[in-house]
Amino acid sequence: MADTTSRLDAIKEGIRKLANLAGGEQAEAARQLAAKLSADVDALAPEVAAQPPAPPRPGKGPAITPLHGEIRCPVCALRSFTYQKGTMRESADANTGFEAFYHCLSCGHQAWHEAALD
Repeated sequence: MADTTSRLDAIKEGIRKLANLAGGEQAEAARQLAAKLSADVDALAPEVAAQPPAPPRPGKGPAITPLHGEIRCPVCALRSFTYQKGTMRESADANTGFEAFYHCLSCGHQAWHEAALD
């Protein structure tokens, strides 16, 4: 909250300085605009203060990756069935409890495959 208040005060100070930079025939219009913006910031301050602080984001656990990044493709039988990073998910059907998405760099076949873990 104190950080937000100081930031709003800094914005109001910047508005005041900006209004002082306007010269000649635009000086009065700049002062009026600065007064309106300062009033808007003042009206915003209680709303910001009333908002509860954002809950802390849960930390990520260690990344789970399959033991084999590349395996034999079930379609073309070449060893180019490559694990697609970040696609590991839990699976009730897999013996290890996880499966990963693989893509063959040779024939283009894509499929979820049981992941062998460390």
